[in-house]
Amino acid sequence: MIKKLLVSFVLITNLGIVSAFAQCTPNVSCVPPGKTYGICPDSATGMAIGTVGVPYTQTMSFMIPPDGTDFGYSFATIVSIDINSVDSLAPGLSYVCSPSTCVFPGNTNQCLIITGTPTQVWNHQVTVNATAHATVFGSPTTMPQTNKQYRSIVVAPSSIETLDLSKFDVEQNAPNPFTGKSEIRFSSVNNTDINFKIFNLLGSVVYDNKFKAEKGVNTINIEANLFAPGVYMYSVKNGDQTITKRMIVSGK
Repeated sequence: MIKKLLVSFVLITNLGIVSAFAQCTPNVSCVPPGKTYGICPDSATGMAIGTVGVPYTQTMSFMIPPDGTDFGYSFATIVSIDINSVDSLAPGLSYVCSPSTCVFPGNTNQCLIITGTPTQVWNHQVTVNATAHATVFGSPTTMPQTNKQYRSIVVAPSSIETLDLSKFDVEQNAPNPFTGKSEIRFSSVNNTDINFKIFNLLGSVVYDNKFKAEKGVNTINIEANLFAPGVYMYSVKNGDQTITKRMIVSGK
């Protein structure tokens, strides 16, 4: 049962700082009122999306509880959560804790920063290896923990594209990643029916629309407020031809 308690505290991490001298200020505003533990951003928000060749920073804030009261284990006192390593960050990214010891005492708010410049497209689950220290009825307890709450996602920068008006062709949405609105341009050689779909990374259709395209250049407008932040695939189908590309919704 104490393992359940300790695991809850370790879901904390997607970490970092590139410099041992970097500092961060904990921001635990995402933790619900009345809770004595939590991590910001939470798993629903996730890590910020990175772009190849663009400097990246992500702060992770920790609220470490004093004991296990919230879990029904008031006899367990949290001494610290120690971060040992963070695996599967995108190449070019690294982390440093603040404090640099990566030891987060119980009953404190702490933070980590991931930073650097990603060098390649990447979509991997981040693995955080930590050690939880507690005392149970005065006896010290130590337990290694592994957490995979977040993903490290980096996309290639969108390039300038030119539509080929002699055939059915689809450009990358722009801007990408985007908040607010983004635009997809495509070309059609005649007036025809188009099926436009957006899929999440599990392959589920989250948006489906059919409309009439005109000969020449057409535009599809996308509203970010229709989707949760994340990575999506979109397809434009013209009869038996389908072109699929990836887009990133980075905020509302």
